[in-house]
Amino acid sequence: MSDPLYTEIIIDEARNASNEGTLENPDISQHDSNPMCGDSITLQMNVNDDSISDVKWHGDGCTICKACTSVLTQLIKGKDLGYVRNLKKEEILSELGLEYLLKQSPIRIKCALLSLKALKLGLYTFLGKKIEDSASLNNLKDEASKLY
Repeated sequence: MSDPLYTEIIIDEARNASNEGTLENPDISQHDSNPMCGDSITLQMNVNDDSISDVKWHGDGCTICKACTSVLTQLIKGKDLGYVRNLKKEEILSELGLEYLLKQSPIRIKCALLSLKALKLGLYTFLGKKIEDSASLNNLKDEASKLY
């Protein structure tokens, strides 16, 4: 029996990954890595009128990491920051049929969600720099603390 992780859509998405590359002078740039398996990516975004006008990523990752990063960038490109801020791990996983990883494979789930983690870290850092009052900043910190 073949490994259900490596379906045709996952292999194709990893081989023909969308939005791979770099941005010149991105508004958001966030690197993250998974020391357990060696995945390492940098996610870069430009923000225009409170939406993600462009997104690119680069780095080394396993097939699952690359496929999920490709799908994530497709989901957020052109979307407003509210949508991106509320994007859930289940949405990324369901795009590739990987929902079962949440319970069955804690190691592989880290590969699948590395780009979402980088996205959220970068976005919250970006938003935090724009907030001037301490109450709003505390609310943002509280929201960010409940991500995982």
